[in-house]
Amino acid sequence: MGIPRLSSALQPYAVSTVIGCKTPDCERHPPQHNTQRNRIIIDGPALAYCILQRLFVHKPTSLDALEAMPSYDEVGQGALAFLDQLESYGVVVERIYFDGYLPSRKRDIRLKRLQGSLKKLSIYNLTSSIKTEPPNYDGAPFSASAVFESGLPTPRYFRGMIPPPFLVPAFLDAISGSKYVSVTKIVPGEADAYCAEAARQTGSIILTNDSDYFVHDLGKTGGFSLLYQAELRASDEEETDGVQGPCRLLRLLVFRPHEIAERLGLADIRRLAFNFTRARHNSLTLPKAIADAKKQEDESSKSFQEFLEEFLTEPAVSESQNFDPKALACVTGQAPLLDPRISELILQLASTGKDAAHMYLPYLIEDPTRFSAWSVSSDQRSFAYSICNVYCQRLTRKSGTIITEFARRGQRITAQQISLISEHDLNSHAIGLKTRFNDFRHTFSHCPIHLIWRTYALFEVYGWYLNTSRNPPSRQTMKRAMIGPLKPRLTWEDVHLHALIQAVLYALRMIQQILAYTVSAAAKPSKPLIDLASILTELPSLSKLIPSRFELAGQPPEFGIDELLDRLAKTLQDDANFPDAIQVRDNEEETDAKP
Repeated sequence: MGIPRLSSALQPYAVSTVIGCKTPDCERHPPQHNTQRNRIIIDGPALAYCILQRLFVHKPTSLDALEAMPSYDEVGQGALAFLDQLESYGVVVERIYFDGYLPSRKRDIRLKRLQGSLKKLSIYNLTSSIKTEPPNYDGAPFSASAVFESGLPTPRYFRGMIPPPFLVPAFLDAISGSKYVSVTKIVPGEADAYCAEAARQTGSIILTNDSDYFVHDLGKTGGFSLLYQAELRASDEEETDGVQGPCRLLRLLVFRPHEIAERLGLADIRRLAFNFTRARHNSLTLPKAIADAKKQEDESSKSFQEFLEEFLTEPAVSESQNFDPKALACVTGQAPLLDPRISELILQLASTGKDAAHMYLPYLIEDPTRFSAWSVSSDQRSFAYSICNVYCQRLTRKSGTIITEFARRGQRITAQQISLISEHDLNSHAIGLKTRFNDFRHTFSHCPIHLIWRTYALFEVYGWYLNTSRNPPSRQTMKRAMIGPLKPRLTWEDVHLHALIQAVLYALRMIQQILAYTVSAAAKPSKPLIDLASILTELPSLSKLIPSRFELAGQPPEFGIDELLDRLAKTLQDDANFPDAIQVRDNEEETDAKP
């Protein structure tokens, strides 16, 4: 969330600090010295959004904001380039933390953010026609230099666009395939509490965009630096010690709350931050806030204590004591890394004191005037939740847990209780999915693996339309979904079909990760579930499953799209559930209705 205007008010107290040097065999800044300054702790979600923003502002303004959105592959490459650049200066990336569980007190904030994203998407839907003329842009190769620059403003044309829904999971995919996986941790709480505790113990610098760290206890030497200010380019600085020439240095502006409090004549920054939080206007000046903080010595007021509860590190870290130890060890040590939402679901179900669990589905970039794209994968998600529920019961010996989803329905974010599958029926569902997956792998064996899974998702989407008596997407719309709609440009039909495909693919990822956890937790899953888990290990990363339309269009023509859709039509016709699937071949007009 952050504390309004506190960072800008205290900016003069940030210290320009050398954290690395690229000069070979530098005698002034050898790696073994200043170990606290050279060691960095990273707020993982903050870095993901920072990379996205830095890539976004380099896109040509001839594009619509939706078309200009960086792809998951670009974000992953950008993240690794950023981390590599830090290490090239001798900086040690000590730990990268990601939220793995958010406390129930965050529920209102989460719902407010989901509703806010829906509002932004609705405004974009009303104000953006998604231009009809083809852009003079076919995609551009990724440039690592884009993520090293700070301070570039977002073009006016791109403002108000919501970020892609699976940004953090895609970021974790990139980390999981790199050397940085060994220092990355999904924590059973909020990442900021763990970052703060690590900085307090080691005196390291936290890279973040959250001004809440002014209130966290970072110890006497711990500090933080704001990512949006971080310029990862060397500056040549001359020093007059006669030892060597200029050094190629990397500097960060570092806030050290303990030192700043001493300079301001305060015991700490907490009361100052509280005063800025309560200020409802911009008229509160730093001198006035400092004077008020010195007068307000009583820390027992209810409002102040409620404010502090958000930032108490020790309770947040020790909250993991409420989870089953075996479940906790498997979640935090899972490889590849679990998505935060999956981690949170498992930890809720593995909690020794909870009989209800909540799943906050991410907003999808869809047409908000149509039905929710999440509707098409409700059965797959119910299957995933049921697996998790059954096997967490074995660990905790609890009775069944109620699972509630929060997602868009119409123009609101609403709650819906999920019907779970019994343990007896899980095996038949697993066998059915395994058979269908194997059939797809055989039918589409000539296609790349990521295309097989995207085709399967299209199969589920088309079948859902038929089962719900809706007019399915036309063949042309489906072709554009598979190869990228460069000419004509993107339409809202394309946007919504992409969202439907993503809803199915992410539900498959849920099943994959929950099965992987179940196997690693020694919960003794049945053979059908183990077999299904083995097949789902082939599920590619999100950057492969959900490419941008420019990346789709740039893929080599290893397959014929018409042949692929013909095979899909035959597969649907052979499925007893979809006898009317011949429309995949014959429906050439745009018939996708707007319920």
